[in-house]
Amino acid sequence: MGEDVEARLKQLEESERRAWNAINALSEKTAQLDGVVDALAEAYLKTQMRFQEVAERFRETDERFARTDERFRETDERFAKTDERIAEVWVAMRQTDSRIEKLVSAMGEFISKGNPER
Repeated sequence: MGEDVEARLKQLEESERRAWNAINALSEKTAQLDGVVDALAEAYLKTQMRFQEVAERFRETDERFARTDERFRETDERFAKTDERIAEVWVAMRQTDSRIEKLVSAMGEFISKGNPER
């Protein structure tokens, strides 16, 4: 019977040793998991910050596009006004050409008829 108790005690001691080894291994794994969770949380926060930066850049880009669109619209308006002014200048030039032609013709007639006042 003493041997049975001693064998049982050794068995219990071995079981306790294995249990403590398992507990220690679990503690180490838990610590490792805590480190991984911390790293993941930090990576998540950085990712969220990057998403916010990207969203801000998109917003800024949208604003720049809106300003560019407005500038194009203003430029188109200025071009339209310039085209109108060019058309007006062409009309005025044609009228001036016509008047010059009439003046030259009148001068030619005046010269060919002579000056009656002399």
